[in-house]
Amino acid sequence: MKRLILFVSIIICACEIYNSPSSISNLDILNLPEFTNDREYVLLDVRTNEERLNGYIENSTHIDYYDDTFINKINLLDKTKPIYIYCKIGGRSSKAANKIIQSGFNKVYNLEGGFLKWSNNNLPIEFTENVNKVIIQEYNKAFLDSLIASSNKLLLYVSTNWCAPCKKMNPVIDSLSNNFVNDVKILKLDLDRNIFLNELYDIQSIPLIVLYKNNKQVWFKNGIIAYGDLAQKL
Repeated sequence: MKRLILFVSIIICACEIYNSPSSISNLDILNLPEFTNDREYVLLDVRTNEERLNGYIENSTHIDYYDDTFINKINLLDKTKPIYIYCKIGGRSSKAANKIIQSGFNKVYNLEGGFLKWSNNNLPIEFTENVNKVIIQEYNKAFLDSLIASSNKLLLYVSTNWCAPCKKMNPVIDSLSNNFVNDVKILKLDLDRNIFLNELYDIQSIPLIVLYKNNKQVWFKNGIIAYGDLAQKL
C-alpha cells in the first residue's frame, strides 16, 4: 500500500511539473549574442524614451515599461518566439518579465546587468536617427472606407514606430511606393495614432499588410515579407 501511495505521489508531482506555467530565466546580458545567434527572437527594450536617446541594442523593439498601454503593445508581439528583455540595470526588465509571461509568452529571459553593463563592455550600440514617422496624420474608418471604395488597388500598411520588425519592413514598403506609383495606392498608418484599426482588423501582431482590389479585401499578412513576394501580390 505504501508503495502504491508513493507511486501515485510521484505521478502527481510529475504532472504538476509538466503542466506548470512557463518560467522566467535570468541571463547575463553579455551572453545575449550566443543565445540569439541565428535564431528568431524578440529583443525588448523597456526603458524610457529619454534613456533610449543614449543608445540601444540593435534590432530591439522599444516599449516603455511605464507606458499605460504597455500590455496592449506587448500583446502585438510574436508570442511564439523567445523574448529577451533589458532595461538600464535589470530591475524594470524583471518586473516586465513577470507581466509578459502572464500575457502568454513561453520563453522569457530577463537580461541581468542591462544596457549599462552592455555599453560599459564596449559592445555595439545604435543611436536614434532623425527618421520620418510612418504617418503624421490620424484617420478614421469613414476615410478608410471611402479610400477603399475609390481605389482599384489599395495596399494598407499598419505599423508603429517602436516595433523592430516594422523598421525592417518600412524600406520594403517605401520601395514599393516608388516602383508601383502608377499601379497601386499605398496607405501607411501608425497603429498608435489610428487605434480604430485594432477592432477593424482584430490585429494580433504587427506589421500588418492588407491588400484591396476593386473594393474587396483579397490578401492579409502579419509580419515581414520579402519585396519580391509582396510585389507578386500586387
